[in-house]
Amino acid sequence: MGKKFRFSLEKGDLLPTLLMLPALLMILLIMIVPLAYGLILSFFDVGFGGTDFRESFVGVANYLRFFRDGTAKRAVVNTILFSFGATLGDLVFGTIGAVMLLKVSERLGRFLRPIVTIPLLVSPIIVGLIWRYIYDVKGILYWFLGFFGVGIQEFPGVTGASTSLLSTVIAHWWQVVPFVIIVMTAGLLSIPEEYYEAAYVDGAGAFRSFWEISFPLLKDVYMVVLLISGVDTLKVFDIIYSLTGGGPNNSSVSMSIYAYSQAFEQSNLSYAMALSFIAMIVTFLIFGVPFIRHNLSKYKE
Repeated sequence: MGKKFRFSLEKGDLLPTLLMLPALLMILLIMIVPLAYGLILSFFDVGFGGTDFRESFVGVANYLRFFRDGTAKRAVVNTILFSFGATLGDLVFGTIGAVMLLKVSERLGRFLRPIVTIPLLVSPIIVGLIWRYIYDVKGILYWFLGFFGVGIQEFPGVTGASTSLLSTVIAHWWQVVPFVIIVMTAGLLSIPEEYYEAAYVDGAGAFRSFWEISFPLLKDVYMVVLLISGVDTLKVFDIIYSLTGGGPNNSSVSMSIYAYSQAFEQSNLSYAMALSFIAMIVTFLIFGVPFIRHNLSKYKE
């Protein structure tokens, strides 16, 4: 009988590399090349219309311009505030929702879970349009708040500079919290019931059982949700664009919206690229570095 022919990675066979080539080429063409091109554009002063690159090199002027641009710095602050509020609410309300759905009867839970996930099926643009009608002075929100004596003066919603960013955060919660509920429900179901039974025998209540059993065992789940939600909120565009457009008076403008405005409304394509890379650096510092440190600490353990 002949020898069985097989490939071995240790012998340096080309097959594994050849099989990965299509995926590597797609990553190169779709991610690396546009990223490199955008970085190059940020060192020039070009817009749409075929500007001569040889006459438009400005070095780091676009990045220095950011520090003199009050609206850009306002956009960074708004983006960080939006990300913090949205992500915190996602984790808190998502955890509460998951715990509550597990506490109800199995029959009621099977009925409620599909209903809870409905907002996930809606595009963020449509979510923004829906909440524009909700925040309308004659909409359902102010009809409800009227029972408590709260009107447009007390809570101006998307029309007030002091509440427009909070209004977008609330709309974000409505759409994204169901995703966190699903993830947290799966995480809670993965914890053996014996842990809670032992805690109950020791006299631990519901809150103490969650804090001392569920929360430590869900740390990895929280890190994943934190990374996904955090990165998604730092590059937020669609829901703010459709709900407030960044207004009033730039009170809810985000980095993505401001970069879009510079590129497609002001034709400052290079400056928009610089803003985008600054936003990418901010995102990496806020969420990328802690996530890497968390994984490295687990690896050392």
